[in-house]
Amino acid sequence: MNSWEKHKEKLEALSQALDQVLGGLDLEYELKTPTEEELSKGIKVPYVLLRFYTDEKHYHERKIELFDYYFEQPVEETAKLIRDMAEEFIMEIEQSEYGGG
Repeated sequence: MNSWEKHKEKLEALSQALDQVLGGLDLEYELKTPTEEELSKGIKVPYVLLRFYTDEKHYHERKIELFDYYFEQPVEETAKLIRDMAEEFIMEIEQSEYGGG
């Protein structure tokens, strides 16, 4: 068993919480767990993949890895922290793409 597998219940709860807190943002997101192929590439923890489109064909991605300490706090706090990271990601892209940075 991989160490992240002990957090499966929290991952399911986090997935639902992310639907609520990220649903209003202008980006796509996925909560992913490492596949066998990713494990072989060194990805050993679940992560949230954020994707922000600057137009129909171009996008930027950010991976937020979910280490054990994220699961030690309440799911709602983790979801809010991820929302803050997502908002910061959007702001960084908008500043670099649309001027100002």
